[in-house]
Amino acid sequence: FADDTNIFVVADSEREVYEKANGILKLVNDYMRCNKLHINSKKCCYMYFNDSDSSNFILMSNDCEIKRVSETKFLGVIIDEKLSWLPHISKLVTRLRSCVGRITRFKGNIPPELHRDIYHTLFESHLSFAISVWGGLSKNRLQPLFITQKKCIRILFGDNDSYKDKFCTCARTRPFGEQKLGSDFYKLESSKPLFIRNRLLTVHNLYKYHCTLDTYKILKHRVPISLHSLFNISTRKETLLITKVPSINFICKATKLWNEYRQRTSIADFSPSVSGVKENLKKHLLFTQKSGDYEVWNEKNF
Repeated sequence: FADDTNIFVVADSEREVYEKANGILKLVNDYMRCNKLHINSKKCCYMYFNDSDSSNFILMSNDCEIKRVSETKFLGVIIDEKLSWLPHISKLVTRLRSCVGRITRFKGNIPPELHRDIYHTLFESHLSFAISVWGGLSKNRLQPLFITQKKCIRILFGDNDSYKDKFCTCARTRPFGEQKLGSDFYKLESSKPLFIRNRLLTVHNLYKYHCTLDTYKILKHRVPISLHSLFNISTRKETLLITKVPSINFICKATKLWNEYRQRTSIADFSPSVSGVKENLKKHLLFTQKSGDYEVWNEKNF
């Protein structure tokens, strides 16, 4: 059995892209037939990346129409036809909430010194998976992930005893005038000090960390060449990238983040090791994350 195969077709118009795709499928079917192989057309699907939802064209394989889908899962990431990444974030939030539930159940049986390892293993590993691809979204779209992340941080590293003590009294035992609970009673513990004390990055800074690090690896080792060729490298300074038109795609975001890191560190070439850049980058992001008020998040932290 052959593994999954993906074919990407690019053209200037909708008619042209469908004609090219059907031509490629015909060549693929001829190759399969000559080599006595078979394609299961029922499992095949295609996605048309465009702002328009309607289409008057179809794709055919072995005289069978291939179904069009609006989203599909590839290597653990849900890709949608608008490249909004909202279906992936929605699925990821559900998965992370499930992780938080499991952590809550067995957290009391794990020594506190292992809680940080638990966070990295069971929570951050899911949160940071392929984040360089989908993490360059606005703060509003990342907010559900940040809320879930803060909940996990409070459960693992917060003052849970004080939180539970608030619910151990009834109205009759409270002082006169305080029987009715106000907003202060339900106020959650600030998560920023917990991130600072445990040297943990928010989802926004995790994206900056992985995106900048991946960019350095691509520029340093020049692999994969398909991605390296997309960067517009300055002819005067080998570490300077020419900024392209603002966009949420990886190349544009990576160019901006890399130039910011390059300017702060004054890196002149690609001789530093990846581990050295990794350590320096995380130190810089943690310093930026804790700036301002100790307990209140602000725009400069992200």
